[in-house]
Amino acid sequence: MFCLLLLMCFGDKLHEDQIKQVETSHRRMLLSLARYNMPNIFNIFPRLGKILFRKKWKEFMEMREEQERVLRPLIESRIIYKKQQNRKDNEEEEDEEESERVVAYVDTLLDLQLPEGDDQKRKLMEGELVTLCSEFLNAGTDTTSTALQWILANIVKYPEIQSKLYEEIAGVMGPAPPPPPWSREEMGIRLRVVKEEDVQKMPYLKAVVLEGLRRHPPSHFVPHSVSEDVELEEYVVPKNATINFMVADFGWNPKVWVFKRFWGCQHHHP
Repeated sequence: MFCLLLLMCFGDKLHEDQIKQVETSHRRMLLSLARYNMPNIFNIFPRLGKILFRKKWKEFMEMREEQERVLRPLIESRIIYKKQQNRKDNEEEEDEEESERVVAYVDTLLDLQLPEGDDQKRKLMEGELVTLCSEFLNAGTDTTSTALQWILANIVKYPEIQSKLYEEIAGVMGPAPPPPPWSREEMGIRLRVVKEEDVQKMPYLKAVVLEGLRRHPPSHFVPHSVSEDVELEEYVVPKNATINFMVADFGWNPKVWVFKRFWGCQHHHP
């Protein structure tokens, strides 16, 4: 999963040693933040916290420097690649392969312009790029892995759903191959890559995934800021107020969901 997120973020397949460096750096950062509760300490008492918790602040800054040392080369490499592609586009030398190139998350950040006083705009700085890429990797890893764990746990808990899901997948992709070892020639025959058009033929798989997200959303609430005064069911929500959308409560509300699908009920509906 982490390798896929790196590909989505930077647009290039990384070497194994690069993946390990990024993974190690992010794991260390996440574990330290959870163990010391660093964000709350330095957000609530920014100046005093740096004095009272000098060692923690020093450790935090060392981890931040390590994070920048690992991610900066990947961002700079993508900047160079994007400039080369723009130059080729301007010279109208775009071929078929270039026309199908993938837009990475970093590419969207490089095109982003932030408003800055007097109707001026500016590009994101390298430090800001590192922070946003780090947030993308952290959020995508935790939420996706948590959702998959809950879905797989429920599939194990309800074998009848597992059987129906297997039948659908086997009906589209063919029966599962016998266990390895396989010869090199057999491997190419027995293993088939699942493509997007194959997934479109599996409605029950989609239903299982959506039901898993409904019952166990990775994030129980999603905060948004109000851009203007709004009246909602006789309540006035002022401008710039923060509103939390309780995603989990929406999914568990019996008034909205007439039938509880698949899990958490006596009768499972297909």
